[in-house]
Amino acid sequence: MKLITKYNRVNLIATIIVLLAASLCYYFIVRFVLIRQLDNTLKVEEAEIINYVSINNRLPEATSYRDQHINFEETTDSVKRKFSNIWLQHGRHREHVAYREISFPININGKLYRASVTKSEEEMEDLIELIVMITIGIIILLLLILFIANRVLLRRLWLPFYDTLDSIKAFNLNNKKNVATEKTNIDEFDNLNVAVNSMQVRILKDYETMKDFADNASHEMQTPLAILNSKLDLMIQEPNLNESQTKQLQSMYDAMGRLTKLNQSLLLLTKIENNQFNKAAPHGFDNLIKEKLSQLEDLIAAKHLQVNTDLRETIVQMDDYLADILLNNLLGNAIRHNNDNGIINISLNNSELKISNSGPTFSLDNKNIFDRFKKGQSSEGIGLGLAIVKQICDNYGFAISYSFENNMHYFSIQFHTKA
Repeated sequence: MKLITKYNRVNLIATIIVLLAASLCYYFIVRFVLIRQLDNTLKVEEAEIINYVSINNRLPEATSYRDQHINFEETTDSVKRKFSNIWLQHGRHREHVAYREISFPININGKLYRASVTKSEEEMEDLIELIVMITIGIIILLLLILFIANRVLLRRLWLPFYDTLDSIKAFNLNNKKNVATEKTNIDEFDNLNVAVNSMQVRILKDYETMKDFADNASHEMQTPLAILNSKLDLMIQEPNLNESQTKQLQSMYDAMGRLTKLNQSLLLLTKIENNQFNKAAPHGFDNLIKEKLSQLEDLIAAKHLQVNTDLRETIVQMDDYLADILLNNLLGNAIRHNNDNGIINISLNNSELKISNSGPTFSLDNKNIFDRFKKGQSSEGIGLGLAIVKQICDNYGFAISYSFENNMHYFSIQFHTKA
């Protein structure tokens, strides 16, 4: 959920709750004020009746109108002055109507009367209803204005943030495109831009340092490795070596070969990451696979592998060398990690290359199979083959995945070529 959406939601909910609470308070306050006003009117009627009795020494006539009733009732009980709410039936349909009543005692010639003046609350209720409807309309209009203002104003307010975010997303170490930031009149966004620019400078500096180190280390290691290999070649050819010395030299020679391959693989990864292979050309992948299978015939025959192919004509834009490395690693793994008399299935179409092979009956870890120096449960290789494959796929926007089904290991590449 976007921050603006969440803020609008919280703001509107809080506003609605506050306005509803305020409306309830407003309703009771208005009702209280109108009832007090009605009570004052009843007090005026009471004063007029008392004044009439004092002058004429008799009761005025009782009246009964729709909105007002005046009654007198002789009583022997004590009467206290009080206000009360009552309901009376009125009209042909005998509807119950709310009234406000004041009752008070009147004494004439030693006789006690209970006088009551009743006024209808219907007009007051109509007035309250009108006030409530106007209030609800104002609340709805206010919420609508707040909603529109939040959507329009907040979007403009957060525009510098989203500009900076888009620039961060577009940041790429390879093309060294700077994160574009603009001066704003908001301190928090200016502080964010300063932090982003500072972080960008540090990242580029660290990246250049690491890239230079990897390049220099890989190149500088090639010469001593070549010298050590040649010296080991000469030592192995010495005629006076016994069996123990020969085995030790052979172990050193094998280790040196693995170290040489490791150095070459790390150098290749560095070059791929640095976009040094940018001469992409259209290649018929079906023909490349056929050529690679022809090159690997001896290895396939040595394990008596059955290779099934379903290759459709497919053109892929790639660098020659990287295409060869990609297929060599995938097919090499399918052969090297296969069982004797095993199976390799290869299918290719315009959208996907899928290579499956029999082999160990356990599934590799999907989470880190393409990480560097991850070799599953096998000790063969240097642990960089699939990492190189993944880096090549990332370089060209391909999606590679692994699965294990029916005792077969599947590697699939989806061709989503870059424009």
